[in-house]
Amino acid sequence: MGGLSEGAIAETSESIIFKGNISLENNGGFASYRSPYGNYDLSSYKEVTIRYKSTGQNFAFTVNNYRRFYRPNFKQELPVTNGTWKEVTFLLSSFKKYRLGNLLSGSPSQEELANVIRLGFISNDKKASAFMMEIDYIRFK
Repeated sequence: MGGLSEGAIAETSESIIFKGNISLENNGGFASYRSPYGNYDLSSYKEVTIRYKSTGQNFAFTVNNYRRFYRPNFKQELPVTNGTWKEVTFLLSSFKKYRLGNLLSGSPSQEELANVIRLGFISNDKKASAFMMEIDYIRFK
């Protein structure tokens, strides 16, 4: 999309580490880490639990139904933890609908949850800074 933010992924035996620098240059302002495209039917689940720690940026966990970046997605905010491990649980029905960072009305329907094609994390502050996010696990129940 033209931005100059940088990020890198490292896998450990127990977690995934996503770190880098957010740049506002050239219409930047975010970094994201996303799963491969696939067919993720989440319709039988009610909640998701994520254990993570982070510095530098607030992030959001995203659920996508479309390949095009300008189509709506659903997300739930994950506040910065200042390097301390935190476990959070969200109802999938509490995810909010966004389009290009703008809040829309609605939450994911059962049909949308049945047709998820990608999960991910995206920085949520649109501010220049270094960041680190370490994800221990993501569990759907």
